[in-house]
Amino acid sequence: MLPPVISVPDIIAAMLVLIRVSSMLIFLPVIGHQLVPLQAKIGLIGIVTLLIFPIVRPALPELPASPLALTLIAGQELLIGAMLAMLAQLIFASVQLAGQIMSYQMGMAIANVFDPSTQAQIAIVGQLAVVLAMLMWLAAGAHHAMLLALADSFTLFPVGHSWSVSGWQGISDAAANMFILGLRLSAPVLLLMLFAYTALGLLSRAVPQIQIFFVSFPLTIGLGLLVFSLSLPAFMSLLHDAFQSYTGQIPTFLQHLASG
Repeated sequence: MLPPVISVPDIIAAMLVLIRVSSMLIFLPVIGHQLVPLQAKIGLIGIVTLLIFPIVRPALPELPASPLALTLIAGQELLIGAMLAMLAQLIFASVQLAGQIMSYQMGMAIANVFDPSTQAQIAIVGQLAVVLAMLMWLAAGAHHAMLLALADSFTLFPVGHSWSVSGWQGISDAAANMFILGLRLSAPVLLLMLFAYTALGLLSRAVPQIQIFFVSFPLTIGLGLLVFSLSLPAFMSLLHDAFQSYTGQIPTFLQHLASG
């Protein structure tokens, strides 16, 4: 009787690889967007798993036979894939933060639209900024680098490896950088609005007869959109640098998570 071509350990290892791949691709920006059909996501997950598994199979350690241990390892793989995707989601969160700040400063705090990716109401400028971030994500080739980093993650952080507390520092640093990047993206509009509101305040004191409340809305919205359009090259350059640095954050994060 011929032995089976695929052994039981190979099937278990493939399922664990599938869990990390699926968790990452589901939560990944652009690819994991809710507007992407579910059939396309399932097909992409299957294709990526079939391509990655023969490459990473030699690096996979011997897995325990206990069902409880395998369940714990599967949960760990689910969290690893989600954390890798969360590092990218934090960049898009900073873009939404910048859009919210710019909209509030322009006076468009009430003008919100529904975002299907977050299931929440966000500002119009924030929605435009998120669309630009998605285009830059694809233009910078971050999705390609993400797949390469996913394949390297099985070597940097093997399946079933113990976690280190120092790895969580990378998550907290990425969360802190989210606010820094959001302020840098919205800095031109913030600076202009500071001067604009200062000038309007001085004007209202000098000429009390002018209805500043009615004059300020079209003025701040027009100036804010003008400055935002003029600062788009710098806006896209900052996003490009953020996506480029993100691909280098993954190996560092996994190395810190596996250390100790």
